[in-house]
Amino acid sequence: MHALYSKEFEVLQEEIGYRFKDPKILLQALTHKSYAGEHGLKSYETLEFLGDALINLFVVDLLTSEFPHTSEGELAMMKSYFVSEEYLCRLAEELSMDQLILLSGRRRNGHVSASILADTFEALWAAIYIDCGRSVDTVKSLFNKLYRYKIVNSVKEKEYKKDYKTLLQEETQRRWKERPTYRVVSVEGPHHDRLFEVECSIREFRASAKGRSKKSAQQMAAKRVLELILSSEN
Repeated sequence: MHALYSKEFEVLQEEIGYRFKDPKILLQALTHKSYAGEHGLKSYETLEFLGDALINLFVVDLLTSEFPHTSEGELAMMKSYFVSEEYLCRLAEELSMDQLILLSGRRRNGHVSASILADTFEALWAAIYIDCGRSVDTVKSLFNKLYRYKIVNSVKEKEYKKDYKTLLQEETQRRWKERPTYRVVSVEGPHHDRLFEVECSIREFRASAKGRSKKSAQQMAAKRVLELILSSEN
């Protein structure tokens, strides 16, 4: 039995408010494939796949119940933010999961990438789902207890609207392992009052926008491309 069972796993279970019947599933959720291969353990990869679907369900259910009159496009933008690598990494750090992940070659308290932290957070929720007998209602109730207020408050503060370029990049990386490109289409007006038009594109998705700076034009173009990608699923 791994040494982490004794103390730190206990702390994590207290933080999330759930005690595992089978601690091995929790160990798997915290084990990167590099460490798993060296020590004959199961990695979190399959759990991450399941956890991603569960978190998407919980977030969408939460958003549609709390903000029933919000447009579909706006809900899609919110959802994209709350299931993003950046946001899930933050939730994992709040649970001190960076201190628990088993990663080959990593020194104690060493750096863990945002992508691994987000993946492990997703795996944790799949582990809870399996351990509790695959009860979606049980896991959703636990998720809401921990994060409903936090997510609702973030929506009210418009936190999800702060950086469309980052949201778009995370969405395209997740889908295709590709990044969007930006191109200045035109620059109008005198030097002290310029208007930039920037085109953002990735695969078949393309949109342009204007702004008083390249940055603002890029943000708006990224927003439009993200909306196109999200709406293409409908």
